[in-house]
Order: sequence, then C-alpha cells, then structure tokens
Amino acid sequence: MISNTINYFYSSICVYVLVSLYTGFTSIATTSYRASSTMSWITISFCLGIYGVLKEFRPSESYVVPYLLGPRMNFTEEQVNNEILPIGIYASMISMIFVALTTDWLRYKIVMVIQALCGVGVYALLSLCTSFTSIVVVEILYGIFDATEVAYSTYIYSVVNVKYYQKVTSYTRAAFLIGRFFSGFLAQIFISTKLVDTYQLNFLTLGSLMAATIWALVLPSIKNNKLTSENYNMKVTSPKTVTQNVHEHDVSMEKNIENKHITWKYIRSMCNEYTNMYVLKWSFWVITSTCCFQQVTNYIQSLWESLSCNDCPHSVCKSTSEWNGAVDAVYTIISTFVTFFCGSIKFNLNKYGNTLIVITSIIHFISLLTSAVCSSIYLAYINYIIYCTIFQGMLTIASSEIAKSVNRDKHGFVFGVNTLLATTLQSLAVFFMNTIGWSSSPKISFQYYAIFCLLIGMCYLFITTRQLFKK
Repeated sequence: MISNTINYFYSSICVYVLVSLYTGFTSIATTSYRASSTMSWITISFCLGIYGVLKEFRPSESYVVPYLLGPRMNFTEEQVNNEILPIGIYASMISMIFVALTTDWLRYKIVMVIQALCGVGVYALLSLCTSFTSIVVVEILYGIFDATEVAYSTYIYSVVNVKYYQKVTSYTRAAFLIGRFFSGFLAQIFISTKLVDTYQLNFLTLGSLMAATIWALVLPSIKNNKLTSENYNMKVTSPKTVTQNVHEHDVSMEKNIENKHITWKYIRSMCNEYTNMYVLKWSFWVITSTCCFQQVTNYIQSLWESLSCNDCPHSVCKSTSEWNGAVDAVYTIISTFVTFFCGSIKFNLNKYGNTLIVITSIIHFISLLTSAVCSSIYLAYINYIIYCTIFQGMLTIASSEIAKSVNRDKHGFVFGVNTLLATTLQSLAVFFMNTIGWSSSPKISFQYYAIFCLLIGMCYLFITTRQLFKK
C-alpha cells in the first residue's frame, strides 16, 4: 500500500512538473503570436515542431509489450499479438475514413487537438486500469491518435509558400524524431537505473501529452486559404519545372469549404489529384512502405522478446530485452540527421526516384530477413535501426514531392487517403496472418514483411526498366 502511494506521488510530481514547464512555454508562444500579425515560415515550423516533440515524447511506448506482459497487466503473448494489437490497427483504418474527409475541412488544428486528447486518454487508462475491456478502449483511442497524425503532417503546407515545402517537411519530421529520441533515451536511462519501472513511465508519457494538448490549443488557427490566387497544382515534368494552374474544380472545392459542406463534387475534385502520375507514383510507395513500417514497429518488440528468450537463462533474457529504449533513441537521432539532409538535398528525383526506391527496398528486404532468420537480438537491433532510418529519410522525400504536386487545399485529403489505404492494407494483412496463425510467430511474420519489401522494389524496377526500353 505504501509502495503504491509512493508511486502515485512520484508520478503526480512528474506530470505536474512537465505540464507546468510546458504551459509556461505555451504562454510565451501565445504572447508572441498575438504581438505580430504575421509569422515567418521558420516561426511556424518551430511552433509546430514543439507540438511534434511533445506528442512523440512517449517513453512508455518503448516498453509497451513488456508492460502488457508484465505482472501488472498479466496478458499472454498470444493475447497481445492476436487480440490486443490488431484492435488498434482496425480502429486506425476506420478513423482514417473520417480523418481523410474532414482534415482540410476542419483546417487541421481541431484534428490535432483531438489527437492530443486521445493520447491523454490512452495513457490515463493504461495508468489506472488493468482489465481487458480497458485495453480495448485504449487500442481504439490509440487508433484514432494514429490516424489523426495526418493533421500534423499537413498543417504546415497550408501556411507556408510552396518553395519551402522540402525544408518544412524535413523540419517537422525532424521534430517528430527528436521527440522520439528523447523518449527512447530517457526511457532507457530510467529502466537501466531502475529509477522508474514500465508502469511509472506511463505517467511521464501522460504529462507530455497533456502539455501537447495545451500547445495544440494555442497554435495559430488556419482560416480558408488566404492565398487563393496561388493554387499550386504542380504537374511535374522535370525537377525544375513548377506550373501553377487554376482549375474549375478547385474553385468549386473552395466554395464547398467556405459553405462547410462535404459533397460528392467536393470529394470528386479531391480525387482528381491522383490523375497526376507523379503523385500516384510516390503515393503508391507511401501506401505500401507505411503499411510495412507500421507492421514492423507494432511487432518488433514481440520479435525482440522472442529472441531474448531463445536458449538463455532468465537473468540474461531480462537484461537483453531492456535495450528497447536505447535502440529507439539511436535510430531516431540518426534519422533526424538524415531527415535534415533530405530537406536540403538537390537531386533529380523525377529521373532517379525509381532507382532510389529500388535500392532502399532491397536494403529493407535484407535487414528484415536477417532479423527473422538469425537468432541474435543485437543483430535484430542493428537491422531495425537501419530499416527505420532509411524509411524516415525516404518518407521525408516522398512527402515533400507529393506536397509540391497537389493543390494547397488538398494536402489533408491526399495524405489522409494514402494513410487510409496503408492502414487498410495493414488491416487486411493482420486479419490474414491472424487467420492462418502466422502472427503467433514473430519470426515468420518478419520473413513475410521482408518479402513484401522486395516486391515493392521489384515493382519500381519493372517501371524503371519499362521506361528505359521506351526511350
């Protein structure tokens, strides 16, 4: 009883300190915003970046599977892999239908507030409840939290000029990764030094998400696009060619937004963005690779747990499975530098984009396959770092290219539909793997993830070869 009281007291102090500290920052940001009528793209990127850091500072996430398997929650590995984790994936897929249709209409900020509130709900329930029903609610809320990530990714495109898209994409992705870095780094320190356990990490996460909620509320609101004369609908014919066209369906779409109605004509005008083959090419990569990445990140801790328990004493197993936070910290800090580099790189992606995708897909295939067939948890750690770093860099490039090529008021829809399709594909994969029992064996699952990456690379290799023969 005394131990529980101390835990609650300690956790409450952590929450209070975090919220107080970040609330001070939010008041400064609010004052600064009100004092000036306009904000530079750097200032807006910085403000959005703070939200990204706060919402990604979730130290308990590095140890969520050990926590669910631990004595407090006491779930089995089969329950976690087959019953609990799939709920979040299905919830995310359903939520994405509404997010894709309403993010542009609601002008991003409201969706970000919803995201932060769902995050608070997730970790409040994880901290206070232990029943299976509560975990079902947690996974549903987490699915919504994951789906509304689209608003964070597209908010910046509605308030800055198109010429800054590549830079602001790298900045917002870097902020995302910095939050993940501090999350993994501090989680590793706390667990290794036994200052806190996996249960108390939930309260640190809760405090950060409460601060993220406050920060989201004071972010600048986005009105209907003030730059109505600048409808950036770039049909990419070369890396240096930028054409600005105003289409009739864009005008009707803007009227629909002003009238606060989502009509079939509005949806149809949004879908017209996919007639651009350049958008379609990068969107296909985003859909397939995001699906695979989400599967890898969802089940990687299960793989690590199984590898740490292979033919070793319990004491050794316990120590080898405690490096999750360090691995997350290493991959995110490396990815941060890679993301910054991708924001300033000058590369003919129209000409060599397919080749870049083929090469990275083959590296993904090798890293996932070796993790599955080898029994070394440390090799799995290294391969995970390589896989995630390459994915984050490529996602930064793909997001920037897509953002440059679609209309300013359609980013939420395009990115939302891409995420919806990725989540749908992931849901189908989870359902299929659960049905035939593959999800019970992380090693078998990762072998199929590796094959999937190889198939992505083969698709783009075929496209590249076909283009060469046409010439």
